[in-house]
Amino acid sequence: MGIQEGSALGRARFRIAGFGSACPARVLTNTDLAAELGVDVEWIQSRCGIQSRCVAGPSDTTHSLAVEAASRALQAAPRWQPDCLICCTFTPDYRMCPSAPSIASSLGLGTIAAFDLNAACTGGAMGLVTALSLIAAGTFQRVLLVASDTTTRHLAVDDARTRILFGDGAAAVLLEAERERGIRLRSWVAGSDGTGAGFFRVPRGENNVLMRGRELFRFASEKGGEMLRAACSQGGIAAGEVDCVVIHQANLRIIECLQERTRIPPDKWLVNIGGIGNTAAASVLLALDELLRTRIPRNGERILLGAFGAGLTWCAAVFEWGVSSTYV
Repeated sequence: MGIQEGSALGRARFRIAGFGSACPARVLTNTDLAAELGVDVEWIQSRCGIQSRCVAGPSDTTHSLAVEAASRALQAAPRWQPDCLICCTFTPDYRMCPSAPSIASSLGLGTIAAFDLNAACTGGAMGLVTALSLIAAGTFQRVLLVASDTTTRHLAVDDARTRILFGDGAAAVLLEAERERGIRLRSWVAGSDGTGAGFFRVPRGENNVLMRGRELFRFASEKGGEMLRAACSQGGIAAGEVDCVVIHQANLRIIECLQERTRIPPDKWLVNIGGIGNTAAASVLLALDELLRTRIPRNGERILLGAFGAGLTWCAAVFEWGVSSTYV
C-alpha cells in the first residue's frame, strides 16, 4: 500500500507547528535491572544495546504522559487550536474506552474530534500518515497527534526478555495544512500480517505480555528492511539518497541489522534507544522530537521514517522537507 505521485496525499504539504515529549522521572539502569533479575549487566547490553529505560512511577499513566507531551507541544504555538486529536497507544488506562477524548478534555480543547489508533509499536508512524491523510482530504486543517504507552505496566517482574527492552514515554506533534511549500509526504507504505498476531500479546484474562522474541526479531529485520527500501522506491529515490532515518527504537541489534540490509550509512540513523528503551507507539515520534530539537532539516532534505510492531504491523514514509520558514 502506498501513494501515487499525482494523488491528493502525494501533492499535499504540511507544517509542524510544535512538538513535545514526556518520559517518566524514574530511570531503571542496567545495573539496577541486572540485580533484580539475577543476570549480568553485559548480558543486557549485548542483547539490546540499552543502558537505561524510563519506567512509569505510581502517578504516571498513559493519559498523564500524553497530556504532558501535548502540553509542551502546544506551548510552542499558544494560539494554535486543533480540529482533531489522535492518540496512538496500545496501553490505554481503561479497557473499552478511548484515551483521546479525555486527553482533549484535560488539555482544555473542548469537544473536538478525538479517537485512538492502535497499531502497537507502529502506532506513531501510522498515526502520522493517518493525520496527514485527513489533512490532505480537507477533513481537518489542524491535527494534534500524540503517542503514549506505559508498556512496563504489562511486564512480568521476572521476565528478563521483556523487562530489558521496554520503557515508557509519550510524544506529540502539531500538524497543519501548508498550501505553499512546507513538508511533503513523498511516499509511504504500510501493511500487516495477522499470522504473527501471537508473537506479542497479553492473553485473555491476564495482564502480562507474552513475547516470542526470536520470531519478532526476524520479522523486524526482514520486513523492516523491505518496507524502508519500498518507501524509498515509491518515492523515486535510492535508499542511500535519504538524509536521515528516523526508525522505531525496538532494539539496537535490529537497527544495526536494518543498517546492513538497507546499506544506509549508520551516521544517517537517529538512534536514541540507549537512554530510554523501546517506548512502543511513542518511539518513532520521540526520535522525531529529538531530531527537531537538535536541528531543523534543510530545504530539500529527505527524512525516512519507519516503524514495525505487534499485530504484525508496519509503516514507513519518506518526507521531503520544505524551507525553514515554514517551520516553527
